[in-house]
Amino acid sequence: MTKFRLRYAPSPTGFLHIGNTRTALMNYLFAKHYDGDFIVRIEDTDLERNVEGAIESQFENLNWLGIIADESFLKPGEEKYGKYMQSQKFERYEKLAHDLINQNKAYRCFCTTEELEKDYEEQVAKGIVATKYSGKCAKLSNQEINSNIEVGKEFSIRFLVPEKILNIKDFIKGDITFDSKELGDFVILKTNKIATYNFAVVVDDFDMEITHVLRGEEHISNTPRQILIYEAFGWKTPNFGHMSLIIDSTGKKLSKRSGNALFFIEQYKNQGYLPEAMFNYISLLGWSPTGEKELLTREELIKMFDDKRFSKSPSTFDMTKMKWINSQYMKNLNEEQYLDFTKKFIDSNRFNISTKSIEWLNQVLLLFKKELEFAEQINNHLDIFFNDIDLSSEIIDGLKTIDNYELVIVEFKNQINSLTNWTTEEIKKLIKIVSELTSKKGKELFMPIRIAASNSEHGPSLADVIYLLGKEKVLANIAKIK
Repeated sequence: MTKFRLRYAPSPTGFLHIGNTRTALMNYLFAKHYDGDFIVRIEDTDLERNVEGAIESQFENLNWLGIIADESFLKPGEEKYGKYMQSQKFERYEKLAHDLINQNKAYRCFCTTEELEKDYEEQVAKGIVATKYSGKCAKLSNQEINSNIEVGKEFSIRFLVPEKILNIKDFIKGDITFDSKELGDFVILKTNKIATYNFAVVVDDFDMEITHVLRGEEHISNTPRQILIYEAFGWKTPNFGHMSLIIDSTGKKLSKRSGNALFFIEQYKNQGYLPEAMFNYISLLGWSPTGEKELLTREELIKMFDDKRFSKSPSTFDMTKMKWINSQYMKNLNEEQYLDFTKKFIDSNRFNISTKSIEWLNQVLLLFKKELEFAEQINNHLDIFFNDIDLSSEIIDGLKTIDNYELVIVEFKNQINSLTNWTTEEIKKLIKIVSELTSKKGKELFMPIRIAASNSEHGPSLADVIYLLGKEKVLANIAKIK
């Protein structure tokens, strides 16, 4: 059986985002499930749009997620597969384009940009929606061609599209039919001798022996052009599969422009999401495993992967679900892992942890282990332990809705002053004594004590909070209650 070889081929015109991460991840799972190879290839022919640092970002974030390439320009495979960056293959593309000219399957196009724009405008004026090249340079005689070359007239190379019906068996979308007459003769080599996407990608996939092309459905319109190029060279066509769109909560295609605040993987990394959680969640965008289980390790996903379980409908990127999955992974960390991970995200500008003991800090952080959706959220909980909190008017107003709250606070203060053995267990007993002396229970007991002790309405275990705040801090907080 032919070894499965799949690829992820980003352009360095931007950084790794949710959409191309899904493409990389699914190709990775597909390849690994069948003991195949996962290749990362850089499509960097659009030199003007290439962004500095984008290639490094792609590899850094893919590696962080655990999507590790078997082959790339950093780790090339066999020499027969060629280069892993398109900018290193210009000569090969040019030679193959000229081979097609020699076989009368492509031709030189001497039309200027102005001529092409005029032709386009005329077609639009006639109400033609699917505009295409007129094909006039295909009719040039050899004498006309040679004359143009002799005077140094620039030319692109266009693929001569044969008239035929293309029946594509897409392993996700099913059967798709295209009429080649709608395509028009398209450029495969620009006037600057740089190959266009549809030509370069076919050459690369052939050179690298790619067996399956798995990508987003926005590439469906490229597929007939690419298949025609395969057929022109007599090359075997890979299997094509096009994944459904990822949309946001408003139904728009997920993108930076559609207003998604968190679109790039680096943003999630910086907020304290776990790579395993992101790997897990993104694998469920447009694909589903058998069974009801949603929390799946990389190994489980590789084993369970089934290329027949892709959805044909758009998949919604659900931020709430993403947070939930990450929170489950954070809960599953052992204490040491949780502490090591979370400490990296403490805002040192807001909280001077160097003034505290490691043991004390660890206890504070562990209070919130079951509450955090991502690690950076720890900064929402530390103010009461590090800084002086101003009691808001809203908190005071809430306190005043409780009858005789002053009685609870006075008795709590008396008990705190007399407490000599400062432990969590003794503090729990103290709260029980306050309840007995004031005949208060539930909210009428705990809300005044929490606000008095921590100057905050909400928080984890009350006795633990009081213990970690310390007697001096608790008494200072009580003094703020008017």
